[in-house]
Amino acid sequence: MKRRYVDVICLNDTGGHLKPLYLLWEHDRKIPIYKIREICPCAALKAGGSGLRYTCLFAEDIVRHLYYDRGKWFVEMQDVR
Repeated sequence: MKRRYVDVICLNDTGGHLKPLYLLWEHDRKIPIYKIREICPCAALKAGGSGLRYTCLFAEDIVRHLYYDRGKWFVEMQDVR
């Protein structure tokens, strides 16, 4: 797997916490994040690196990990060859 950097619309609250609200995907698709199940410091074992891992619930009960590492957001993607 490899990293795919993405744009994220998020809320930065007065406590300094980041809450991702939307993932911006190809062709300006705005995908809402319905719920964040967990936030934990974690390594992206498959793609490498570390940072905060947000376990996010998207539409249709799709759960994906969204990582925040050194000011950038990424998701792990299947390596296609």
